[in-house]
Amino acid sequence: MILLFVQISAIVSTMQKESETVLQINIKELLQAKVPKIAKWVPPFAINYLSRLIHLDEINEFLKKNYSLEATEFVKACNAYLGFTTELEGGDRLEELLAQRPIIVGNHPLGGSESLAMMEVMNNYGYETKMVSNFIMTYLKPLAPLLIPVLSGKDYKTIKNFRDHFVGDTPIIMFPAGICSRYLSDGTFFDYTWHFTFIKMARRYNRPILPVYIDGANSKKFYRLSKWRNRFKIKTSLEALTLPDEMFKQKGKTIKISIGELISPTEFESSDNNVLWADKVRNHVFLMRQDSHQVFDPAREVTLPAK
Repeated sequence: MILLFVQISAIVSTMQKESETVLQINIKELLQAKVPKIAKWVPPFAINYLSRLIHLDEINEFLKKNYSLEATEFVKACNAYLGFTTELEGGDRLEELLAQRPIIVGNHPLGGSESLAMMEVMNNYGYETKMVSNFIMTYLKPLAPLLIPVLSGKDYKTIKNFRDHFVGDTPIIMFPAGICSRYLSDGTFFDYTWHFTFIKMARRYNRPILPVYIDGANSKKFYRLSKWRNRFKIKTSLEALTLPDEMFKQKGKTIKISIGELISPTEFESSDNNVLWADKVRNHVFLMRQDSHQVFDPAREVTLPAK
């Protein structure tokens, strides 16, 4: 539940005093610590509005009660707090599939709720499954043991840690879109182009791909904001500020996850075009909406637009 807020704030870890054992988030202190010249001009009503928008009181209360939990229990507590239930198609095969040390890739329709659901589902089968995430997420101590951080820069220690995880047998979850799904140029609801890192890792470390389709969508308000931001050519994702509110709107809902068939890394050997292979797997995942048991066809043409 706090997963998205930590992504948005990106610096809340610096607000935690050494003497504190529980992370508590304060918008005013965050602004003063990171953008002091701007902070003094931000009126109290704006801070109060933002605090309500991201459900700050509820988030902080949740942290007080659950921050000392170990990783898998913390994830369960998040899902229980939001009342998520998971409907799993193909779950009877999951224990056998996870034994193949797969890279689990899926679409990203909600931007956070599905991450929590996937982490709980995949860790119910005796294999410690981890998820690739933004480096800042590791500052959320209860979640850190289940995360594989990535950085945009060249931090060689982090890069080595990232690669070492793929050498081992840990099943790894990745959301290659990087951001949650949007309405594309042809009016359909899909992920933007997938980053091809998962293809490189599958080929380099001989790991199969386990495709997963997740059903769901955010509110119309979220997509309208995204549309107008793009129309005005604003690069900063303003709609990301509403993601915590979108997560709370999912409260009590069922997240449907369809488990596909393993894709062997040998399927990608006929070409070195990792960008194309990533797009083919993306295309395949969205075809799983109709039939989750279909076999990946490397010769199938990509029909989804990039944006």
